[in-house]
Amino acid sequence: MKYFSIFLILLSIVGCKSTRNTIEYTDPGFYLKPVLKMKVVPTFSNPVIYEVTRHKPYQLITTTYEGAGGYDWKGIKSKKRIELTEEQYSKLVSKLEKTLVFPKDKTLGMDGDTWMLESSLYQYTAVAYWEPEYQTDKRGLEDFVRLKSYLEQLSSDK
Repeated sequence: MKYFSIFLILLSIVGCKSTRNTIEYTDPGFYLKPVLKMKVVPTFSNPVIYEVTRHKPYQLITTTYEGAGGYDWKGIKSKKRIELTEEQYSKLVSKLEKTLVFPKDKTLGMDGDTWMLESSLYQYTAVAYWEPEYQTDKRGLEDFVRLKSYLEQLSSDK
């Protein structure tokens, strides 16, 4: 009986410990985050952040900053919200899925655009590329550039 009691006490301690770790690594807010956030950060001109909401009504939020990306972003110059149709959202998610197959690109540079993509489509993913429009085909970044172009098009349509 003594050994059984010790076993139960140890089992409950181990069980409590693993439950605590599970709670630490679970982010309930993950499913509330945008399905994608793309930051386009040019060295000498205005940074732009595109965000697409995960839930209906689907929205594209485009935020443009006053400053220069490589320096001080300063305040928000403009913020635009556009409601996306089901078709636009589906097309965007399709482009995002293709983009989430990341090439192992190691191209670096001093000045120029840096594009950062964060997505929570399936799991949290983040990646950044320097000048994706430089040797796009050779670097395997065609889908990345297409996604950004589609976001730009949607943002300017309305």
